Amino acid sequence: MHMPITVQATIVTAGRENRIEGNRFQITLEGYQLFILEHPFTLQKNENSSPVGKAVVKELTWKEGTTTLVYELIDLHGVN
Repeated sequence: MHMPITVQATIVTAGRENRIEGNRFQITLEGYQLFILEHPFTLQKNENSSPVGKAVVKELTWKEGTTTLVYELIDLHGVN
């Protein structure tokens, strides 16, 4: 049995992120995606948008064909 996986270099939220507390957010993405923990990633609203900030992935969970991330916003390029 194979498990298709995609290695990511950015976090694309598409407005689906939920604030947990402070600067920590959670998002669930379709498919199995791999992000390096404790590494800064560019944060974008969609694939073709300019970066809105940087985030560090704190937790990654694969379950039932989805990837759930908990990430911490470490740099915001602007206000909304």
